[in-house]
Amino acid sequence: MASSKTWFLILQKEPLSPYQNMAIDEFLMEKCEKEENITFLRFYKWAPPSVSIGRSQKAKKVVNHKLLKEKGVGFVRRPTGGKAVLHYEELTYSIASSDIRFISSPSVRVVYNQLAKALLKGLLNLGIEAKIVSKDPKGLVRTNLPCFSYPTRDEIEVKGKKIIGSAQKRSKNSILQHGSIPIKDYRDLYAELTFVDRAILFKSMTTIELEIGESDWDKISKAFTKGFQEEFDVNFEKYEFNKKDKDDIEKLVKNKYSTDTWNFEL
Repeated sequence: MASSKTWFLILQKEPLSPYQNMAIDEFLMEKCEKEENITFLRFYKWAPPSVSIGRSQKAKKVVNHKLLKEKGVGFVRRPTGGKAVLHYEELTYSIASSDIRFISSPSVRVVYNQLAKALLKGLLNLGIEAKIVSKDPKGLVRTNLPCFSYPTRDEIEVKGKKIIGSAQKRSKNSILQHGSIPIKDYRDLYAELTFVDRAILFKSMTTIELEIGESDWDKISKAFTKGFQEEFDVNFEKYEFNKKDKDDIEKLVKNKYSTDTWNFEL
């Protein structure tokens, strides 16, 4: 079977709640699970600013929930792995796919690297000289430090500083990978909310605006859309959610992503 030459593109310019964003990503993965050789590329925003944590993290150990409430910051557990991320004035991407080029590989790492090349092209399209990290840092991956405390293998860095953080989930017939591309600089707040010394994030993390002074979401999303188009040689077709889609997404919000059971008790 050949890879699909057309992918669905979703540009979610209106910010959504953390619950809605994770429900949509899971919904798109489930859609791919049921249908062969389709791909959804989505770019989206968050409101309010929110912290997401990895599927297996302990919520109270990695995030200051008292401060979350004081600052009006949202919170959600992702269906993917990884560490805590602050989503605030960023471009968030997700890719859900049953494309043979991803599903045929038994390795999470191989697919991660494939997608990293597209993300790298997005940064290069903006004029940011970045590179893909070749190896994991020793020991740090097993800590409770937040996602942007260190660049891991196949993620992307600029002069040693992490600029994109991603996480992935695989099932039998589909993959979901999503990630944070910070635009503006909120490292102080990120550090406060995740119990980390601000000096660590200031040393390990950068943003698009810090690198090139650019903060226009539309321009940045276009650069990354082009990066995926160039890397995978695909065309895009706009996807609109129908009523059934919206109903299914709302069920995931109500029954899973907005519940304390999902967010705190795992």
